[in-house]
Amino acid sequence: MKNLYLSLVCVCIVFATQAQEYFESLPENPGPNVCFAKCVVPDEYREEVVRVMTKPEYTVLELIPAEYETKNEEIKVKPASIKYSNVPAVYRTVYDTVWTLEPYNKLSILPASFSDEFESVEIKPKTGAWVAGEKDPDCPSIDPADCRIFHYVENEAVTRDVPIKKVLQQSRTSSEKIDGKYRLVERQVEVSPATTKQEEIPAKKRSIKRSVLVKDETTKERTIVAEYTEVMRKVLVKKGGMTAWRQVPCDIPERGIILPIHYALGSAALTSDSRRIIDTHILSLMLKDENTTVEIGSHTDSRGSAESNMRLSERRAKSVVDYLMSKGISQDRLIAVGYGETKLLNDCADGADCSEAAHQENRRTEFKVF
Repeated sequence: MKNLYLSLVCVCIVFATQAQEYFESLPENPGPNVCFAKCVVPDEYREEVVRVMTKPEYTVLELIPAEYETKNEEIKVKPASIKYSNVPAVYRTVYDTVWTLEPYNKLSILPASFSDEFESVEIKPKTGAWVAGEKDPDCPSIDPADCRIFHYVENEAVTRDVPIKKVLQQSRTSSEKIDGKYRLVERQVEVSPATTKQEEIPAKKRSIKRSVLVKDETTKERTIVAEYTEVMRKVLVKKGGMTAWRQVPCDIPERGIILPIHYALGSAALTSDSRRIIDTHILSLMLKDENTTVEIGSHTDSRGSAESNMRLSERRAKSVVDYLMSKGISQDRLIAVGYGETKLLNDCADGADCSEAAHQENRRTEFKVF
């Protein structure tokens, strides 16, 4: 078979290692079934460590807190005073009898009483006279007149019984005790009079815990040393360019595997679904067979300028390469190619009226495994 030379698009972006070999011109006598692609020779860099001061040396002031001594102090919150209180009078209860109607003696008059009698009324008084009687035999006188005995003779008085009434009992009164009416009246009798009592109220004190300043707050100066970080930087050793050819497999297919890896308009970011599809179909294959090399060809839709779409497709290809490298795939097994809008899958070229779904079909990444 004659030598076959595949010329990839001029913007082929190849992530190379030192082990890859580039040729300034095509070899004169290549072996059979050897294919080359004209690629951009990457710039050559060397890595060096740069010590960068991320934070300069500076001084800070540290606050030294004030020092206090705790003391207990009694504070008079209320002075002593005298309390006067009234001691009420003491009374006892007595009951007085109050006559509402005093008792009295009711008198009854008893008329006089009489008896029927007779009173003898002398209608002729009693009379008497001396009457000469016989001669006293023992009389010595011869004169008969001398020795005569005279008797006094009384004539009874003549009386007449006159009926009369005599008072047996004079008019009098009889007394009857009539009870009065009364009621008991309760009254208070003072036993001891009201007085005033004096009571001394002591002062009230409160114990307060007080912090007494011993040493005032101050500051002290402290030096903070500078901070450095080591940065690995690449120093350009040799400028690359489109001046070399790289040997590639001859069986690179015209069309790659089209997986449903699509991008938002103007974006090169991989979605979580896209990463999952890459893991399933590409990463697993490359991990299983270490001799597998994959060309990652990214595309855009026709909207925007051709130049900006080319740069966008390159960023999309690089996003996939970076993701696979983060999973442990070596750079020399990955070829990233940005095709821009040069290989549309449909008729949605500039000026065509296409749906968003049709434009999205062109925003894709294809994988050529060889």
